[in-house]
Order: sequence, then C-alpha cells, then structure tokens
Amino acid sequence: MADYLVLARKYRSLTFDEVVGQEPIATTLQNAIRESRVHHAYLFTGTRGVGKTTVARILAKALNCLSVDAPTPQPCNECEACIAIGRGDDMDVIEIDGASNRGIDEIRELRANAIYRPSRCRYRIYYIDEVHMLTKEAFNALLKTLEEPPGHVKFIFATTEPEKIPATILSRCQRFDFHNIPTRLICDHLAGICRSEKIDADEDALFRIARAAAGSMRDGLSLLDQLLAGGQRVTDDAVVRVLGTPPDERMLAIAGAIASRDAASAIGELSAVLDGGVTLASASAALSDIFRHMMLAATCGGDSDLIELPETQRQAIVELAGQFDTPALVHAIGVLQNLGRSLRGSSVGRGLLEAALVRLAEAEKFIDAASLIARLEQMGGAGPAATGRAAGQKKKPILTPPPAAQSGAAPAAEGATARPPAPAVERPPARGTLSTKEKNHINKDPAVRKVLSLFGGELVDVVKDDAAPPAPAGGGDAIDKDEEM
Repeated sequence: MADYLVLARKYRSLTFDEVVGQEPIATTLQNAIRESRVHHAYLFTGTRGVGKTTVARILAKALNCLSVDAPTPQPCNECEACIAIGRGDDMDVIEIDGASNRGIDEIRELRANAIYRPSRCRYRIYYIDEVHMLTKEAFNALLKTLEEPPGHVKFIFATTEPEKIPATILSRCQRFDFHNIPTRLICDHLAGICRSEKIDADEDALFRIARAAAGSMRDGLSLLDQLLAGGQRVTDDAVVRVLGTPPDERMLAIAGAIASRDAASAIGELSAVLDGGVTLASASAALSDIFRHMMLAATCGGDSDLIELPETQRQAIVELAGQFDTPALVHAIGVLQNLGRSLRGSSVGRGLLEAALVRLAEAEKFIDAASLIARLEQMGGAGPAATGRAAGQKKKPILTPPPAAQSGAAPAAEGATARPPAPAVERPPARGTLSTKEKNHINKDPAVRKVLSLFGGELVDVVKDDAAPPAPAGGGDAIDKDEEM
C-alpha cells in the first residue's frame, strides 16, 4: 500500500497565483523578481498554517528555476530544482529548524558553508523556520553575514513570534506579515479539494470546519483529513461530533429563549447541549459567538461580510437580532466574556453558566448603575441634595452668614417686619478618611460594593448632613452620612 500524503502537503500551492489569502505578499514578491529587486533577507511572520513555508518554497523555486536563464515570477515546477525544492530536500535550498539548531555552533557552520557557491542553482538559500528560537549568541554571530552576505546567498526567516527577534536582525530584513486567512476563502478552498477528491461534502459542514480553523489553512485541511478518515461524506453532524461544538440550532434556541425572557427554556436547551458531550467552555464560546453575530447584524446590517455564517444561519441571526436592542447585545457579550474567564478552574462551572443565562433572560430585574448610585445617595441620607448630585450637579458649599456686627447693610425699609438672623451652621472639620469601622459598615451594603466595582473608586470622606431625615426605626447603628467617591 502506497504511503498516504496528507491533504496539507498534497494540495500545497505551487505558484504565487495559487497562494490563498496572501495575495498582496505574493504580488509584491512577483514584482520584486520581475524588476530584479530581490532583497538578500526576508522575514515572514504570522500564525501557524497561513502559508509562510509555502511562499518561501515558491520564492526559492522562482529564484532557482532551471527552465529559464534568470529568476522568474512563474516557476515551471517541472525541472529538477523546482521538484526538489517542492519536496524540501534540494541541496542548494537548506531548510533549518530554528528550535533544533539554535546554538552558536550551528550558525558558525552556516557561515562557513555560505562562502561556497551553489552546486547547480543560481542561489544558495537558507530557510530558517521558527527563527525566534535562536539564542542571543547565535543571532549575534549571524549579524555580519546577514548584513553583507555573498551575492549568491539569500536568507528567508519565518516566525510566529516576531517580538522575540532582536531589532538588529529585524532592521536587516524585509518583513512580510502573513494575516489570518478569511473563513470564506478557507471554505472555498476546502470545497475545491473535495471536488478534486470526489468527496460529497455539505456546505454547512465545510463552513463549520473553516470557522474552527481560525484563519489557518493547514488546520482546516487537517480537520478535513480527520473527517475523511471516518467516511467519504462530510456532513454537519459529523463535524459537530468530531469538533465537540454545540449544534447551531440549540444555541439559537437558547438565544431565542433569552429574547423571550424565558430563563427556564434557556436552561433546558443548555442541558440538552451539555448532555450531548459539549464542554462548558465550548457552549459559552458558541453562545458568545451567536450574540456577536447578532450585534454585527444590528450594527452593520444583515449583509455585512463580518458575519461569517452560511446563508441559512445568517437569516436566522438577522431575525433574532431584531428582538434585542444593541446595548443588550453588548451587555450579553460582556457577561459571557467574564463567564469564560470564570469557568477556568471553577468547580461549579455549570451553575455559573446557568446563572448567566438567568441574568440575561431576566436582565430587567437586575439593578442598573444609575439605580445603584441613587440608592447609595439615599443611604447617605442626603435627601434632595443627593438627587442633584446624581444628576451631575456639584455639591454646594455650606455658607455661614456674617456676624451682625460686621454687616454694614442699609437699615430695613420702614414698615418692614424684621427677621431674626439665621442661625449659623457649623460644619465639622474634615477628617480626611473614614475609620476602619465606618468603612466596614458601609462596604457591607451590596449597592456600595457594586458601585465601587463598577467605577473603581473608594470612600474617602464623610460629611454629616444635619438636614437629613431621621433614620428609620430598627436601623440599629446605621451610619447616616454622605459618601463622596
């Protein structure tokens, strides 16, 4: 039986025109070859599986293709050099794993061999993958050769962590940032491969694979390979089982129950999802993705390219988004994001997820920030003055009338009734900060804790208001104060 070649290798792009999702980089390199402006060192950065090694091999073939007399932007892929470079075993194109050959001794050997001319090709090309794994001493040993290499030497570096590469190396390279491949392009490429392999695949299934790939073409091809091992038909149900993701119908039903303020139905749908083997983290992430798409539909329109969903799911999202207002969608995303962090390491994760569904379904029953502030002001006993400050008014200073002896005002009009002078209002001296006992007492109130967590403040001063209404009966040792934050 012949050895099986995985799809990621079997369908690797052979020319610049076949590169998927990195067209600007491919066009730039083609123009550089066409105009004879090829740099001596390139740095390819980007996440896994976005085409760094593929483009590096295509560039090496373009520079060393033996079917033409000079570098060409369209390698033939038929000569000995192109075939060997495509396999990764050409004697003049040396591929080095930076994680395994990271020391100064390996770089010294590279420098010693770089002076020799290539055996059959035009250029000796060194491709170092994961170059950020080299040691500091190895980078320093490479500096001089990288700055002024022999005319027949080219360097191509690839990394997923460019921030770890010294600035002295970066300044000597032309940098190309490989971006994540859009979901739609991955889906179309997978569909083309399925047609070539004569495999029946559902569009929704391929789209779900492309979304799970998260911008990595290699991850998408590996998932497709895994599904093909289980049969010659790729269905959406099979993808759900392999990936362990919750069915979209269930997640839309949960979102619909939240829109209908039916917390019981939402929890019931969640139970059905979890009984199917879906993890809490996957269910939370899927629900957050549903609300994100609804927010995009409400903000950018149902036809926005940002909504990366099949047409049937897109229509369901658009219809469901009409039952929410935009602030509610943003609030739901925030709640689910915080939930995702809380689920890690929690022993009561299911309870947290169910509580989040209840909170979203019955959001109108939970107090908002404005009500919390008003409640805090009322607890301080400031009366109408507190209401004014809650509306954004500044607190007015307490003024003491001048003594009668210093009042040089004109005598009252004849016949006017004389009014006694208003009593002076003494203001207690500022104490600077609250005592520990007072802080502990005030911080016990849930409204105070909520406001402090929302706005990041703390109680710094207390002023007693003599005009405050008397404390209610049974108030115990309640502190009647006006808290300023």
